Amino acid sequence: MFCYQLRKSPTYLNITAALLLVLLMAPLAIAQDKTRQSPDEIARQKMLKREASVALQRLKRSMKKDAFYSGRVALNVWQSTAVDAGTFDQAQYDKFKTQLYEKSVNDSIRCFEETLLEEDFYNANFCLQTWRMHSKELGTYDQDDYEVYLKKMADAKAANAARRAKEK
Repeated sequence: MFCYQLRKSPTYLNITAALLLVLLMAPLAIAQDKTRQSPDEIARQKMLKREASVALQRLKRSMKKDAFYSGRVALNVWQSTAVDAGTFDQAQYDKFKTQLYEKSVNDSIRCFEETLLEEDFYNANFCLQTWRMHSKELGTYDQDDYEVYLKKMADAKAANAARRAKEK
């Protein structure tokens, strides 16, 4: 019945054709609207990029001045904000992570030497274990070096015990 009316009346045919054209073109119009960003979305992207930039500056400062865990937190914050902003670079992340671990390895050895001189064997062992874990993370761990440090600590403990026994 509907087809019969379409054939008889050109007005119905025109209306039906217009509706079909609108229905076919609607998905294309919606797709074009998605490519355009609203002013709110543009402002949000700018804010995210600014946050990522600030987090990067904080990371660089933290790597120079702070200890390992503060630097690690700053690295994670920068990674998160850079991913949100769409500016994350995996190579740059790996570079910062390597620098952070190298600094920690160097600081841990220095800590080990200093606490050994102070005869603080508990903290010397803590520094040595930190060195061990972080050098393993870097792939620079050497079991022979570790054993040398353990022997150095055992010798310092023995010397300390002998000195105390002599004092009594």
